[in-house]
Amino acid sequence: MVVDSGRTTKIEVKDLTKRFGNLVVLDKINFHVAEGEFLAIVGPTGCGKTTFLNCLSKLIPTSGGDIFIDGDVANPRKHNISFVFQEPTCMPWRTVRQNVAYGMEVKKFPREKLNQKLESILKLVGLTDTADLYPNQVSASMMQRIAVARAFAVNPDLLLMDEPYGQLDVKLRFYLEDELIKLWKTLKSTVIFVTHNIEEAVYVAERILVLSNKPTGIKAEVQVDLPHPRSMIDPEFVTIRKQVTELIRWW
Repeated sequence: MVVDSGRTTKIEVKDLTKRFGNLVVLDKINFHVAEGEFLAIVGPTGCGKTTFLNCLSKLIPTSGGDIFIDGDVANPRKHNISFVFQEPTCMPWRTVRQNVAYGMEVKKFPREKLNQKLESILKLVGLTDTADLYPNQVSASMMQRIAVARAFAVNPDLLLMDEPYGQLDVKLRFYLEDELIKLWKTLKSTVIFVTHNIEEAVYVAERILVLSNKPTGIKAEVQVDLPHPRSMIDPEFVTIRKQVTELIRWW
C-alpha cells in the first residue's frame, strides 16, 4: 500500500480498542504510518496516551482491533519494536557502551555487525568519549541519549517514544530533539513520538495526530510540511502551532 507521501505503508492500526471493564479508553482508532515517517501524537492529560503506546508495543493486549507491521499482525518475537520511556532506563551495572549494545545482544546480532553498529551509533549521538563510563557517572540528558541510541541500534520496525524529553529543561530538550532528528534521518526508522508539548510536536514531526478525550479517538491530522532544522519564529511554524493549539483548546 502506498500512502499520500508516495512512501509505502509500514504501520497500519485498525480499529484499535482498549477497555478496562466498562471504561472505554481507546475507541476504534485507525491510522497508518509510512515507511520512515516521523509521526507525533498529542492529546490531553488522561486521554490514554500511555495505554495507547502500551497497546502499540504489545506490552498489554488490545480489546479489539490490532496493529500491523508490513501487513502482518505486530509480534515482538518477529518484529523489532523499540520503546523509549519518559524515565531513563539505563542498567546501572553496564557501561554506556554495554547499555547501547544491549538490544542488539538480545536480538543476537552477529558480533562483527554489533560492533560496527555500536561504534557508529555512539559516534552519531556523541557518546564515544563516555562509552566506558557507568550511568551514575553521566548526566540525565546523557542517560536519555543512551536510551535513544539503544532503541535505534536494533534497526526497529517501529520506534515508540513516550515523552522522552519531558523532564528536561527547554534548551537541553531542543538540543536533544535536533540530535533525534539527525538519528532518524540517518537511520531512516519509523517513529511514533508521543508528547504533551505542542511546540515539540511541530518541531520534530512530519505529521501530527491530535487525540480526543476518553473514549479516545483521533480528532484531527495535521501535516507539517517544513524542512529540518526548523525555526520556531518561522511564520509557517507559528501557523501550524496555532492550528494544533486550537484543536487541543476546544475539548
